[in-house]
Order: sequence, then structure tokens, then C-alpha cells
Amino acid sequence: MDDITTRLRRWTHDADAVPASDLMDEAAAEIERLREAIRRLAEQDATLSVQGGNVTVTMDATLTAGERHVIREAAEAYESNDDDAVCQMIAETLLGLLERTK
Repeated sequence: MDDITTRLRRWTHDADAVPASDLMDEAAAEIERLREAIRRLAEQDATLSVQGGNVTVTMDATLTAGERHVIREAAEAYESNDDDAVCQMIAETLLGLLERTK
């Protein structure tokens, strides 16, 4: 089945078109889904841009001071288990995350 925008544009020219009410209900549902997606992106500190009809989403990888603190605490807790290789790997991964997201 074609995209809702294609079907909306074709509707007036199609002799076998579905009733307008069905098409409008589907379009309204799509608008609601898009609004929810945009709201959720905004909560994630995402940047939404449109260029030439294409939408690009860039997620902000910045951590809050509280998130950085908790990650550092967790890394230090894992690091204190110096006889456990898995704990050392987790500590290194967490510290690497902090370094990469400065």
C-alpha cells in the first residue's frame, strides 16, 4: 500500500478511492504518531532538521553532571574489584564513555 501522503494527493483523481473519512482518519493517526515521535525526540535533546524534504535527527550525546557523577561512581565501584577481569572491563568501558562524552 502506498504512503499516506501519496494516497492523499491521488485521492481526488482516483475513481476507486476509499472514502475520504477513512483517508482522513488514517492521516490524523499518522499526524498523532509523528507528533509523539517529535515530542520524544525533544525530551532526548535531539536536533531535528529538514533540508530538501529530508528529515535528519541528531542526538545530543552530552551527559548531565548527575549522569556523569553516577557513571564515575559505578566505574570506581567496579574498578575496586581489581582481581576480576570482567569488573575491570566494565570500569574501563564506563570511564571511556565519560572521556568520549566530555
